[in-house]
Amino acid sequence: MPIYTGSDGRSETRRGRFMIVATAIASLGLLVSACGGSGESDEKARRNSPNEETRRADPDNCPVGALDEVTDPIEITVWHAYFALSKQAMEKTVEEYNASQDKVKVNLESQGYYPEMQKKYEDRLSDPSQLPDVIFANNTAFRVMVDSDSVIPADDCIAADADAKAFYDELLPVVRQTYSVQDTLWPASFTMSMPVLYVNQTLLSKAGVDESTPMNTLADVRAVAEKIKAANIPGLEAPLSMELYSSWWETWITGAGETIVNENNGHDGLATKSTLDNEAALETLEWLKSMYDDGLLKAYPESNGLDHVFAIANKSAAMLIEGSLGLTSVNAVAQSGAGAVEEAEGIDPADLEGLVGEVRMFPGVNKVGQVNAAASAGFVVAGQDPQKVAAAWDFLQFFNGTTSQIRWTTMGSSLPVTNAVRNSPEIKDYFANDSGGKLLKVADDQFVALGLDNPTPIIGPFDWFRAETHSLLGRVVLQHKDPKAELDKMDSAFQTALDEYRQEVGG
Repeated sequence: MPIYTGSDGRSETRRGRFMIVATAIASLGLLVSACGGSGESDEKARRNSPNEETRRADPDNCPVGALDEVTDPIEITVWHAYFALSKQAMEKTVEEYNASQDKVKVNLESQGYYPEMQKKYEDRLSDPSQLPDVIFANNTAFRVMVDSDSVIPADDCIAADADAKAFYDELLPVVRQTYSVQDTLWPASFTMSMPVLYVNQTLLSKAGVDESTPMNTLADVRAVAEKIKAANIPGLEAPLSMELYSSWWETWITGAGETIVNENNGHDGLATKSTLDNEAALETLEWLKSMYDDGLLKAYPESNGLDHVFAIANKSAAMLIEGSLGLTSVNAVAQSGAGAVEEAEGIDPADLEGLVGEVRMFPGVNKVGQVNAAASAGFVVAGQDPQKVAAAWDFLQFFNGTTSQIRWTTMGSSLPVTNAVRNSPEIKDYFANDSGGKLLKVADDQFVALGLDNPTPIIGPFDWFRAETHSLLGRVVLQHKDPKAELDKMDSAFQTALDEYRQEVGG
């Protein structure tokens, strides 16, 4: 079982699933109104148009006070798609929440991988009684969740719950930006991760590359890769290993100051235009192709498992581009054996020896550390029972508590979303003294330094986009196709997908 899978938005769904969503939305009707809200058609028009005024939080739409009326324990269902230590962190959080009070019992249900969970959710949109009360969806599902009219904006619940306000006031600005449409925050809880560059410094040293050698840009990485290849290190097949994963390409594009879609990358309203025809998109495709053609890159198709990770671990590569969210799980296996992580059975810790070495910030087109920050987020589902809505909100506030947040960093590799948690003695000690914490600290430094100039994209047919981008990267890199011609095809097809999504959801 891949220990990197399940928390960073991998394995998006197949082409055309957003059509299923749209059909379900059409049959759903006014789900939110069951919880006290009204004017859903106006609401949808408002969030889809940048010309409308910013949506105002509606406390009546989130009946948090209904929990006060509970006399017998009420049960709610929480869906997730976590694995490895992230799954254990969720299980522990639920266990402690259930033990901490007697009004709510959370039933935690693992739904496998994100595509399976999201499809199951969308299939049930036409029958709200079959939906969970909380869903932790990945960031690629964000716009679909909003357009489904099946979840309550967190800002509505914050307006109704004065005690919750302090946590959200502490959110790093980039967290709120990532999960907001037209300044409305939708999910109530968050896990955050980002790409980083793993390096085997021992191999780099053999090539005369010391720790002070810059690897801040793609040009820097190529220069280092050329030195490593020239060193003819025994057993090394290519200097850099990476999976041809869409998120890395997206990050390079936005990090260079470009966008993928219009409307401020989807944050100012429903994205309706592709903006892929830009210099950064082409430049990065050309960089990947040249790296592969020149024997500097071991490139793996998306969803290849862990082969790209094992490449640096077994020293057939010296550098690896990957996400930060698997750091605690990888480190636990390397330090304590496969028994430390349930899904790691059969993995020899020796196979990860070369991986747990050093982590550097993600190299960009022009500058280091300009990344997209996202992973998964917890949404309050707009069910028909106000007490269950209140219970869902209450659980997510427990999830946001300091104890739980510390666990999600130390066990689940989730970056602290507030400075209050980041500055806690436990996290300071973890980042300073724990072997896994020292690695995660690099990602966290990158996270804290993020500005608001390069927002993570919010795309309706995001699953389609990811699947087609994986195909695009495979054609350009592995099949040696012309980058410009393939990018033009992708841009045109993406525009068609955006048009279809807009028509189906009534944007």
